[in-house]
Amino acid sequence: MAAPQTSDILRSVIFTPFEYGGRTKAIVERLRNAVALDVFKDGDQLPPEPELAAQLGVSPVTLRDALALLREAGLVETKRGRSGGSFVRRSAYEPVEHGRAQLRELSPVDLRDLSDWRISVAAAAAALAAERASDEEVDVLQVHVDSFANAADAAAARRTEGRLVIALATASQSLRHTRAAVESVVDYGPLLSVAYQSADLRARVAEFHAAAGAAVRDGHAADAAVAIRAAGLLVAVELANYAADLSAEAAK
Repeated sequence: MAAPQTSDILRSVIFTPFEYGGRTKAIVERLRNAVALDVFKDGDQLPPEPELAAQLGVSPVTLRDALALLREAGLVETKRGRSGGSFVRRSAYEPVEHGRAQLRELSPVDLRDLSDWRISVAAAAAALAAERASDEEVDVLQVHVDSFANAADAAAARRTEGRLVIALATASQSLRHTRAAVESVVDYGPLLSVAYQSADLRARVAEFHAAAGAAVRDGHAADAAVAIRAAGLLVAVELANYAADLSAEAAK
């Protein structure tokens, strides 16, 4: 049986019901993250409101409020009539500003906790991938490693790293790790648009990705985990420094 595509895996998490019923802001953020991760292309139609509300486990009223905020932001256009519905408008999406807004809402402790979780998930997946990955999965991983190294800008790096992390988790052959990895990509993705503005950071992270890919190929679990952890720590430090600068600006 063919492995599910990255976009399909991301979609399954985006449309997972909120555990305790989602608030309007949480729904907006999840759908905005879906735009950030290219789960939705420009012009894609969202499911009908009753269906989408049921998928997310929220009330139709709460969903309607969230869609209204997305319309105000220009990310969704709603058309009435027979061929109507809500359609994604990617042209209004500003990835760096989205990441900056998310950083402003995270306390230093929350940011560190989110980074620690992301790093732990990816490192554990890398170790298991080194022990379990098939030749085909190793080849797929290498494609993503190379794509990240050739990423021309922050947006390309963000997208490619998400695919790389999911490829690692898929190669770990653990459903729980795969789900956790996808959730980390969804939650952390917007922040990468900020961090990967730095070409120097992208280049340094690419070196660790290459080391991780080689370790997975050679079956060296500890080395794979160390390399992925080192890449994650570089990003975490960059984001912590950026968040501190934002706080300093706000205090002026």
